[in-house]
Amino acid sequence: MVDPRAWAHQVKLLNFYNYSHVTPRRLMKIGPSCAISPTATFAYGNRIQLGARVLVGENARLWAGPGVATITIGDDTMLGPNVLITASDYRFRDGAPINRQAMNEHAISIGADVWVGGGAIILAGAEIGDGAVIAAGAVVRGVIPAMKVAAGVPARVVGHREIGSNKIL
Repeated sequence: MVDPRAWAHQVKLLNFYNYSHVTPRRLMKIGPSCAISPTATFAYGNRIQLGARVLVGENARLWAGPGVATITIGDDTMLGPNVLITASDYRFRDGAPINRQAMNEHAISIGADVWVGGGAIILAGAEIGDGAVIAAGAVVRGVIPAMKVAAGVPARVVGHREIGSNKIL
């Protein structure tokens, strides 16, 4: 309790929470009745849009990228714990160290009524249609059509949903 390093660490944690959750959240477009975990983190909140009643799980990370890429999430979508959504990545073949290379950025669009399972990763350029389900641990790059169930690394369609029948095939 007397060690000043413990108190200094608390200041660092508060600073991290401010720049990774509080400040970006103020810049985001957030629909009504969203539930966002206090441990979720955001980068470039001015380019992140959440529809109505979106649920963002514990330790989810939404990174819109430092340039122009956007993340748009439709109404009634659920993001499980530890989901990563990143609209940018580094190039790695430009002949320089990776951290000095330009970034590739592409918008991400996640439709309405989508469930993204825990630990899933949604990469730059992904488009997920309305009503889709992304399995836990899946890695999505590209297009997942509406009402499809996708799983795996890389994610591929393994089934589909039927609304009103309580049946998943």
